[in-house]
Amino acid sequence: MDYPFVESPNVTRTEGRPIDFVVVHTMEVAEWPGAAESVARWFARSESKVSAHYCVDADSVVQCVRERDIAWHARGGNARSIGVELAGRAGQGPDGWGDDYSRAVLDRAAAVVADVCARHEIPVRWVRAAGLLQGRRGVTGHVEVSRAFHKSGHWDPGPAFPALRFLELVRAAQE
Repeated sequence: MDYPFVESPNVTRTEGRPIDFVVVHTMEVAEWPGAAESVARWFARSESKVSAHYCVDADSVVQCVRERDIAWHARGGNARSIGVELAGRAGQGPDGWGDDYSRAVLDRAAAVVADVCARHEIPVRWVRAAGLLQGRRGVTGHVEVSRAFHKSGHWDPGPAFPALRFLELVRAAQE
């Protein structure tokens, strides 16, 4: 799929690389229309020193880094992953992930992740820290990358993130 592209300079260029997992993040911004574009503009600033491949909100997707290149989104796991930022916060509870806005974010993000997984032959399964260390391929959260590689203390997408429901949405988007 083609998405609007707001290029980030915070990237390690490659000629291509193996991609083993998709890392799900939260943007740590309020849920509002334009969140994806706003975060993409932040990633486009060299002083931010961070990036992700995709930013997703309830009504849009913006690509910030080409998939062949390494985005700076989850230290320890960047070289082998695609980063997908979701509008919202890690501290959202189950109700926060169940409102109309978050359901739309999850649906839109599931389509992006389904496409990435299909193109890179990544299994649609949730991978915890131990699995990442064992080289398992799949979908994971930034928290699991932090636990596996001890390079940050990030805990997104948060304990209430509906990982199993999200994987169901990804599978449905692949059909």
